[in-house]
Amino acid sequence: MVSRTDSSRLPTDLRLDRRRLLAGAAAGLAAAASWSQLASLPAYAAVARQDVTPGGTLTYGLGFDFDGTLDPQVTNYDSTIRVMLNVCEPLIWMPTATEFKPALADKWEISPDGKTYTFSLKKGVTFHDGTPFTADAVKFTFDRVVESRNLTAQGKQVDPAKTITPGQSFNQIDAYDHAEIVDDHTIKLILSRPFAPFLSGLNGYLGIVSPTAVQKMGLADFGRAPVGTGPFIFKEWVDKDHVTIDKNPNYNWGSSFFKHSGAAYLDSMIYKIIPDDSVRTGTLTSGETQYIDTVDPLQLQDLQDNEDIAVIKQGQPGSGYILLFNVARTGMPSADKNVRQALSYAIDKDAMNKAVWGGIFEPAASPLMKPTFAYEPKTEQVYSFDLNKANQLLDEAGWTKNGDFREKDGKKLAFYWPTQDRPNDKAMATFVQGAFRAVGVDVTVDPLEQGAYVDKRKSGQYDLAFLWFSYADPDVLRTIFYSGNIGNFNYANYKDPDVDKMLLDAAAATDDATRKDLYSKIQLKTLEDAVTIPFADSITYNAKLKKVDGDFLDFLASYVWMNDAHITE
Repeated sequence: MVSRTDSSRLPTDLRLDRRRLLAGAAAGLAAAASWSQLASLPAYAAVARQDVTPGGTLTYGLGFDFDGTLDPQVTNYDSTIRVMLNVCEPLIWMPTATEFKPALADKWEISPDGKTYTFSLKKGVTFHDGTPFTADAVKFTFDRVVESRNLTAQGKQVDPAKTITPGQSFNQIDAYDHAEIVDDHTIKLILSRPFAPFLSGLNGYLGIVSPTAVQKMGLADFGRAPVGTGPFIFKEWVDKDHVTIDKNPNYNWGSSFFKHSGAAYLDSMIYKIIPDDSVRTGTLTSGETQYIDTVDPLQLQDLQDNEDIAVIKQGQPGSGYILLFNVARTGMPSADKNVRQALSYAIDKDAMNKAVWGGIFEPAASPLMKPTFAYEPKTEQVYSFDLNKANQLLDEAGWTKNGDFREKDGKKLAFYWPTQDRPNDKAMATFVQGAFRAVGVDVTVDPLEQGAYVDKRKSGQYDLAFLWFSYADPDVLRTIFYSGNIGNFNYANYKDPDVDKMLLDAAAATDDATRKDLYSKIQLKTLEDAVTIPFADSITYNAKLKKVDGDFLDFLASYVWMNDAHITE
C-alpha cells in the first residue's frame, strides 16, 4: 500500500546488518570502509519516473499541534518534524532498522575509536535563501544544539534571544563536542566519547538550517519560518490551523534512496492540524485531506473496507506510552517505592488499550517498545494486573482504607497529575484515575493549555507525568532515565548511579551482546524501582487516498517522506 524501496530486492552490498551497524561506531577502519562504500554507491534509484504527472496540492491531517516552534533543533514534537523534514534536510536518512542512506552527505567514515565521523557533503546544494550549503552550515547547526550547554559549563549567561534552548536534538547528539571543517564539503564531527546511536540520531531534528537566515531573522522569527535545503519551501503558518509548504523548483540533489532526485512532484502540501481522531478521519473519507496520521479506531474497519483508501500499519521502536512517577517529590507518595510498586499491579492494560486506544495498540511491559533493539521479554513477567496484590502491598505500606480512599498518619493517598489539554492525554489520565481509585488512591487530573503545562512540569510540582518517544535506538532510555537529563526529559527525576553508568556504557558499547545485556538490566531495574508503568506500545495507523502514491513511512513509523509523493487520477 505504501510505495517504498524493498531492501530484499536490492544488491547485497547495499544492505547492512545490525551487528555491522552497531559495531561500526567504534570497530575500526573496516567498518568505516563499509559505511563509506554503502553511502557512495551509484544512485541506483535516482532515475526520474516517466509515468508521473507532476502538480497538485496534498493536504495532510496532523493529529496534534506544534509546540510553539518550527525550528527543528528547538522542537520536541514529531508533528513539527513531520512538516520540517521536507524543508530542512538531514545529513543522512534511516529508512530501515539496518540501513542509512545519503541525504546532504554523500558518504561518511567512522574513526577506529568511534569518536570522529567524517562526512563528505553534496556539492551544488543551495538553501532556500540562495546561500550555498557548505560545511559551515553543518557546523553551525550542530554547534547551536550544544551552545547553551557549553556556555553554562563555562559559567556564562545564556541569552535566549541569541542561543536556542534545544529540544530533542540535544539528546540525539548528546556526545557531540565540536566540528572541524576540512574544506567546504568535508567536515569532521568530533564526539567526546564513543556513542553508538550517533548515526541513528541524525534524523529530522538535525535538519541542517541556513546560518545566514538564522542570523538575519533572529531565533524567534526563524522559528516561525525556517530555511533549509529541502524539496519544499516554507510558505505560511497559521497558528492552530495549518502550515503550507511549496515546491522548491531548484531542487536537484535528492537522495539515491528516492526514485527521482529532482524537484518534488507536488506543487504544495498543507499540513492541517486536526486533533480529533473522528474529525480527522472524516476529512479523509470526504476527500478534504488526502493523507492523515492516527486514524480513529472506531472507523478503522470502515477505512480498511473502503476501496479508495489505503491504511498503513507499522509498529514503532522507542518508548511507548509510559507513566512516570516523580520520585524526587519529597514527602509525597510518589517518592515511596512501596506505593509505586503496589500501583504497578493496579492497571488493567488490556482494558486500557481498548478504552483509550480502541484496542489497536499493544499492552506494554517495558519502557522499550517490542520492535526496539534490545527489548527484554523478561519484563513481561515483572508485573501483572492484580488488584488483590496492589491492595495487599498498600496495606503493608501502612496506607489503610478510610471510606473510598487510603490514609496514613492522617494524610490521604493522593497524586496530582497536570496534563496537556489534548484528547489522548485526558483519556489516559482519566483511565488511570479510575484504576487507582479502585485501590483507594485519589488522582487529581489537571488539563492545562500547553504553556501552563510546561511551566507546571518545570516547577517540579507534580506527582505523575507521561512520555512517548518514537526512537530508533534503545538509547531512548538514557533520554528518559539518565540523571543528567533531570530538567529535560527525565520527568521522573530519577537518579541512580548504577543506571547512569549502564546507560553511558551501553551508548558507548561496540557490539550487540554488550548493549543488549546492559539495556536488559536497565529495563528490569527501572521496573523494579517502579519509576515507570508502561501502558502501551504504539502502532502507527496512517491512512491515505489510494490515488496518493510515492509516500514512504520511515523506520520510526512517525515520519512520512514525500520526495516521491504524487497524486494519480
